[in-house]
Amino acid sequence: MDRIDLTLEGGRVYGLLGINGAGKTTLLHTICGLNRRFSGGFRMSEVAINPESDEGDWFRVKCERYLAADSPVLFGELTMRQYAEFVHKLYRRSFEEGELVELARQFHCEAYLDRTIGELSLGNKQKTVLMTGLLLNTPLFILDEPLVGLDVESIEVFYDKIREYCQRGGSVLFSSHLLEIVQRFCQSVFILDRKKIALHVPVDSNTDLHRIFFEVVRHE
Repeated sequence: MDRIDLTLEGGRVYGLLGINGAGKTTLLHTICGLNRRFSGGFRMSEVAINPESDEGDWFRVKCERYLAADSPVLFGELTMRQYAEFVHKLYRRSFEEGELVELARQFHCEAYLDRTIGELSLGNKQKTVLMTGLLLNTPLFILDEPLVGLDVESIEVFYDKIREYCQRGGSVLFSSHLLEIVQRFCQSVFILDRKKIALHVPVDSNTDLHRIFFEVVRHE
């Protein structure tokens, strides 16, 4: 990555676009602490982070964000319910089982709450990750191709829940290759090209995101 400079405000959904190799995963891994070999630094809430930060600061930052990846690596022997409770313990957050049950009802997966994750379809595994993130309600929710495996109805539920999440003041960073989904979910978009932010563009129903994106990546 080179000269990445971005600010995420509360209450907004930001898109992250780029072709393969543009640097999206590196950026997300840096924010999440999976990549600690970087120069410069970033601040999340009141915590400043740089490559020399101690484990205490990294833990404080971890508690400020949650990542939902496209291919979640979960504990197959845990149930949906147990996984959500386990992650809340890691984040030192109180777990409200009733809220999980209600969210599962809305996502039409309450029948799977006590099934082991190893038994679940990809879509229900993804719901497990997304519901856990919604319940944690961290200041930053990072989504990396989060809709893989979800049916149309579940995508609509998720769209509504993300809108509520932002109304409570949360920020969302949404990485995807699906321009039409980004156009719908996001208020603005960062386009990465050659490991730099090439453009930050506001998005509304009149934005021709397809044209703008390909002008950037094709250097037209």
